[in-house]
Amino acid sequence: MKTIQLTILASALMFVLAGPLRVQAAEVSDVVADHQNLAASYEEKAAAHDAIIAEHTKMKEDFVKRFFINEKVSPMYKIREMQKHCDTVIIEASKLRDEFAEFAKWHRMQAAELQGNK
Repeated sequence: MKTIQLTILASALMFVLAGPLRVQAAEVSDVVADHQNLAASYEEKAAAHDAIIAEHTKMKEDFVKRFFINEKVSPMYKIREMQKHCDTVIIEASKLRDEFAEFAKWHRMQAAELQGNK
């Protein structure tokens, strides 16, 4: 019984003497740099999706001029399929672009907060 009490007392004393345990994962400047790098990466991805949107918008506009010969050779349902493809790509790329832009904004905000600029 005495051994158990001594073990408990020794354990408690170790926690008291050790003080608060703080673990700092990284320097603030490193975290700020990481946030800024991620923001730049997401801004690049957003810009790349702008290019995809522009490409498919132009493709949709030019498709009839470039590929329509007549209703027998290139029926309108095939053109509508292509336009649907372009619309889907434009919609999905727009969603991703907006998400990437929001991620970039969030990371810029995090970096600013860490630097004391809110």
